[in-house]
Amino acid sequence: MTPNFQTFSSKLNFDNRFTRCLPGDSETKNYRRQVPGACYSRVMPTQVSAPRTIAISADAQRLLDLTDADCRTKEFTQVFSGNQTLQTMDRQLGRSIG
Repeated sequence: MTPNFQTFSSKLNFDNRFTRCLPGDSETKNYRRQVPGACYSRVMPTQVSAPRTIAISADAQRLLDLTDADCRTKEFTQVFSGNQTLQTMDRQLGRSIG
């Protein structure tokens, strides 16, 4: 059964400027590699079988305008573990450094 993220996701508005403005890798398979000329690779995250929230940054929570109650939901854990993406999210992995 797919969780309903409508209420939770309405609080989050991802800009995705990083992937809109910078060049990305054309390969979408999820494996470790160099990406010359690209700043990121767009892939689906590997699912976590039993995600749980261990710690939350208070600064990040404020930045995202999330309440303590939001951060205790199953939806929060699913989204921030990478198991579920929201409609406004642009998935990315492996930012190229140097």
